Amino acid sequence: MVFNTFLVGAIIILNEGFTQAGPTGIITLPECNRNGRFCTYRNGTIFVCESKGLQCCWNQKRSTHQIITFTRGHYECCPETGTNYNMHTHICLNGQILKKSRDSESACAFTQRYDTNTEKCCLKNEKYGQVHFKNPSGICCNEKYLTDPQLDCCQGVIYNVTKQACCKSGDGDYTLHNNSNACCLNVPYNSAVQYCGDHGVQEKDQTEIRQCNGTPYDPTWHMCCGDTLADTRTHLCHWITGRLVLKPSYGIHHDKVCRTRHTLVSYYSGISDRSGERQVCIDGVGLVMLAQDENICYEAPNYKYNTNIHLCCGKEKFYELGMRDGKQCCKNGVFAYNPSIETCCPNDQIIAVPEQYGRCCGMAGYDSRTHTCKDGEIVEDECAAMGKPFQLEDCTISDQQLLDFNQKFHRSGLYVYFATVHGPPTEKGRGKRKVRKWKLENVEQLKNKGKKMTLVPSKGKKFSVTAKKCQCPYELVTGERYIFWSEKKFKGRKGLILNAMQTGYIKSFDAVMPISKADYLSQFFDRLFGTE
Repeated sequence: MVFNTFLVGAIIILNEGFTQAGPTGIITLPECNRNGRFCTYRNGTIFVCESKGLQCCWNQKRSTHQIITFTRGHYECCPETGTNYNMHTHICLNGQILKKSRDSESACAFTQRYDTNTEKCCLKNEKYGQVHFKNPSGICCNEKYLTDPQLDCCQGVIYNVTKQACCKSGDGDYTLHNNSNACCLNVPYNSAVQYCGDHGVQEKDQTEIRQCNGTPYDPTWHMCCGDTLADTRTHLCHWITGRLVLKPSYGIHHDKVCRTRHTLVSYYSGISDRSGERQVCIDGVGLVMLAQDENICYEAPNYKYNTNIHLCCGKEKFYELGMRDGKQCCKNGVFAYNPSIETCCPNDQIIAVPEQYGRCCGMAGYDSRTHTCKDGEIVEDECAAMGKPFQLEDCTISDQQLLDFNQKFHRSGLYVYFATVHGPPTEKGRGKRKVRKWKLENVEQLKNKGKKMTLVPSKGKKFSVTAKKCQCPYELVTGERYIFWSEKKFKGRKGLILNAMQTGYIKSFDAVMPISKADYLSQFFDRLFGTE
């Protein structure tokens, strides 16, 4: 059917021949059904207003109506005025259309102003409602607003969820049942002594039923605090004292209890979405607010400290500027130590040996370069007893040895490699025959081309170096880079065999020196690359 339109003042009249709803504005039709849903053409045809993109607003007092182009969610009928209005910019209040004073302003049942940000309108019907302060967990039940977590709404009836169940009935409505607190396939049951199984409601075994002072309860919703049965939705328990604390009815969900000097208080232990801060309880003192980079320490000022700068061990011992000074906490202890010069053993026993060499024998510590642990006792290492130290620091290189390296490098082809120790060593053998083997990575060979020295990556994937017991060096540090030299290439042999240069039992020139030894390194390059 086609309609024509023509404009009369501010009113748009619809006649036959109209092809589309005209510009948004007031449209007048001959008739509009009084329930506001149906419209009637002049030829008597009745249709649903919304089906044609229209909306009808009936004024019962004056028997007038208006029809406008319908936009869902934007326009609404203002009762007793017969006029539609834009809900985003205006409100309908007591038969008047008024401009909003703010975006969050609205009208409850068209009779009461309220702020949608802080208040909630609960309607009994379209003509009667009540305004309430908004609660994050609140729900409407007709005009009532329920904030007690033990209360719920069933078909407009308020009930206690711990004593009643609202289950769907056969006709699709919901029915309240006493002596129940849950539904299983629309059948009410008591979760304290029953459960919902694959075949419906089943009885719990007596061993599965929890009781508090003789009363069965479901731990999903209840707890036994001391000898008192309480609902976990409304209360928290301070387990040390066995006393209950009522949860706040409004605000952030509280999940823990803290004992202060005088009373018990509930609090939220999580991180605040707004500030990023969190609350921590110090028993007998109270709550302490912590920033993201702070933690609790009983000896620290105001019981908190900055974890990026200071150090606290066992939440008790405070070390000012401890983190900046490179200190760490002993495991399971309250004392701090500097791992670059100290080692900490159980029971907070600290010895003046760098952690890379320090070891623990029971509760006591020792230097693994000179001693070992045997049958729970610290004994002097046999290598040290033989006068053959294997400490890396004692493996000095003399000028004569450097001169020999120079001659070998320029005349007979002494091979020089730079490599990084990868991972801890593997050990084989016992006593004096004990051998340690390290894997190497990032191996580069130093080559002499005339007066030009170049580093060339070595081909191959597997490189290793071996040190025999009682020969220096015995300890290579994982991750540290060294210079190795040998009369033979890495390729074609199992690996370098390191020897103590000062023993007098040298069968090859295999040796090693850490790059971190700046004084030795300087001598090495002066002699190695100098003229003969």
